Amino acid sequence: MLNRRQLRIKVMEVIYAYDKSIEKNIDFQLNYFLTANKNFYRLYISVLSVLKSLASYTFELSSQNSKKFIIDQSDEFCLKFSKNLFLKKISKDEFLSNKINDLKIDIFHKHPEYLTSLWKKIESSKLFLNYCNKKEFNFENDKILILNLFKKVIATDDKLYEFYEDSEISWTNDLPLVNSLVLGTLKKVKKLSRKSTLDKKIYKNNLDADFGIKLIEEVIKNKNMLKEEIDMLTSNWDNDRIAQIDLILLQMCLSEFLFFNSIPIKVSINEYLELAKEYSSPKSNVFINGVMDAVSKKLIADGRINKNQRGLQ
Repeated sequence: MLNRRQLRIKVMEVIYAYDKSIEKNIDFQLNYFLTANKNFYRLYISVLSVLKSLASYTFELSSQNSKKFIIDQSDEFCLKFSKNLFLKKISKDEFLSNKINDLKIDIFHKHPEYLTSLWKKIESSKLFLNYCNKKEFNFENDKILILNLFKKVIATDDKLYEFYEDSEISWTNDLPLVNSLVLGTLKKVKKLSRKSTLDKKIYKNNLDADFGIKLIEEVIKNKNMLKEEIDMLTSNWDNDRIAQIDLILLQMCLSEFLFFNSIPIKVSINEYLELAKEYSSPKSNVFINGVMDAVSKKLIADGRINKNQRGLQ
């Protein structure tokens, strides 16, 4: 579920908040981090719940339409969508239903107009119109339709984005990865399999579960030492002009060098270069690469980096 890169992003946000705070309360920041991770999983289930809601909505709408004396094209489209075999399988996933109930997720209860608007977009899309013109309807064709609709219509819906943005402050940052995870979940669904393809845990394993917490603790606990190490190799730089995000990324990367024996040095550097490209200035990755390369060589020469077999790979 949550991968190491996403965990690093959340740690970066926590460290930034800690540096800006007056109280410097590490327990508060750790609780925020854990809550944000739970909310990430809640968003994952929320996005999947949209498909279940669409299945229910079109089924009920088709039932109402069946009582009409005259059936128009829109009614026929709704009936075809309500019979989508892939969508039915998703909506009947027992694990998904239980999670929606456990987490009390009901996006459209307060905003039923969002569902109506989304259905109109789907109904008028070329993807769906082409699907309705097909002569053969089977599970694989139905799956292709839902995957394409998710990518082109559902994941890009403005009203859903507004809902996510208003619900949790972290969800707008989480949404791109969550949409990718949902798409991966949908691709794994098989016609004859009874096993749910949903991710059932927030973290991939116990190591990942502990990774973010330990990284926050090590950075905050060793702030002065980490800054001194970085200052020695950035003496030609005005420290006040080093972007705060750059400094945080350097501190996090240095912490991985010193306190995470199983993470290779090159992996840490590459991960923080990618974060710098995304979250800092255009030239930050060049600066961070130069500093971290110099720091790692100095620490190795001083015998201060001790990696285990996995960390040496």
